[in-house]
Amino acid sequence: MNQNHSISRKNFLKKVSMLGLAGAGAGVFLKGCGNGEEVPVVKEEPVDPCGDISGLSESDLMLRDALQYVPETPNPEQRCDNCEYWVGDQHGPQCGGCTLFAGPVNPAGWCASWVPQS
Repeated sequence: MNQNHSISRKNFLKKVSMLGLAGAGAGVFLKGCGNGEEVPVVKEEPVDPCGDISGLSESDLMLRDALQYVPETPNPEQRCDNCEYWVGDQHGPQCGGCTLFAGPVNPAGWCASWVPQS
């Protein structure tokens, strides 16, 4: 192996590394300058632990939509877990199910077919 070639490769890698660090530092510096505008804060929606509907068919999804299922009830008196059609722990300890449609159901959810438990 040619020693001159090895040294020049080492110097080349050292220079590339320094350029990369300088570029990253310049990016941080320029980002810090800004243009005086406030950056909007994006609030993340809470993740629904019962929201995985990836295994449902198109017709299952359409039925859920037709029944207007939502994972958080607009009326605290009408929750999925106090509905006649509720099936507890059907999809794990946090999620139940419904006898009217397929897939996981949030206990705090609601749909247009809500009926009080008898």
